[in-house]
Amino acid sequence: MAETTTVTGLAVSQRRSAGRVQRFGAWLAQERVFRLVPFLLVEALFVLVIFVPFLLTLYISLLRWRANRPFEQARFSGLTNYETVIANDQFWLALGRTFYFGGAAVALELVIGFVLAMLVSQTTRFRRVYTTIFLVPMMIVPVVVGYNFSMIYVDSGPLNQILAPLVTAFGGDPRIRWLSHPVAAQWAIIFADVWQWTSLTFLIFLSGFSALPRQLVNAARVMGASPWQIFWRVQLPLLKPAIVIAVVIRSMEALKLFDPVVLLTFGGPGTSTQTVAYFLWEQVWVFNKFSFGAAASVLLLVIFSVFIFLGIYMLARHGHGAAGRGVA
Repeated sequence: MAETTTVTGLAVSQRRSAGRVQRFGAWLAQERVFRLVPFLLVEALFVLVIFVPFLLTLYISLLRWRANRPFEQARFSGLTNYETVIANDQFWLALGRTFYFGGAAVALELVIGFVLAMLVSQTTRFRRVYTTIFLVPMMIVPVVVGYNFSMIYVDSGPLNQILAPLVTAFGGDPRIRWLSHPVAAQWAIIFADVWQWTSLTFLIFLSGFSALPRQLVNAARVMGASPWQIFWRVQLPLLKPAIVIAVVIRSMEALKLFDPVVLLTFGGPGTSTQTVAYFLWEQVWVFNKFSFGAAASVLLLVIFSVFIFLGIYMLARHGHGAAGRGVA
């Protein structure tokens, strides 16, 4: 009798559980609920991955805390860390170098990537081979790139051997000190970044050229437009979205320039190649200034966001204007 009662109770419990599952499935299948599921998942991921770490960084920036002391000993200091960062000359010099490196590198990557994409898009034979070759640098680990360029840049390395006849002809020193001269070291880092990440801009522009409507190009050609007019009036306005994407993506990455600095110069000679990312790494992990680094990170987030959104706005506005002129 007891066993029968137990079996009956289990059956009733299972039926109730099945009913709850069915009701939940029916509720979830409703259109108004189902449309909210992706939104809730994205919001949950945003909170866990971005919002919580940002709040923690903001909180640490308001404390007086070094990593060599327990966190329990941290004391609230208000905006003192932000005042210290703003008054730090090295921070602003490193930020200026970052914009200099990023601006030069992104400009070269955009021009070279655009030209390569335009040439490859017009190629009918070996197009896949060229695309694969041009994408190889982006696939290489940054540590390997830094190691290879450190061997290329040594005084007796292959780069100086190649440039020696040209430099000697102009009366210069054939042994350029790429990693020990302040200006040469800066351009050594820029060239390393350009070599690796031109592949990304090439890929973006190649996708843009591939998506161009052939009917418009053929129609302009039939109407007697020259190749330059076709490029300037038809192709370039349609490539504005790809250009905006390339500028934004590469600008965000270039402003975080860190790997080539560590692998090639360690910020030297002196502080001539010290970017803001390297400066913060040194302040946090060498000098244990966690609160200082957190405050500087928040300030950088504000500064970089303003520049990136301003760049997007200007490029988009220019793109709409160019597109309107092209249609007219």
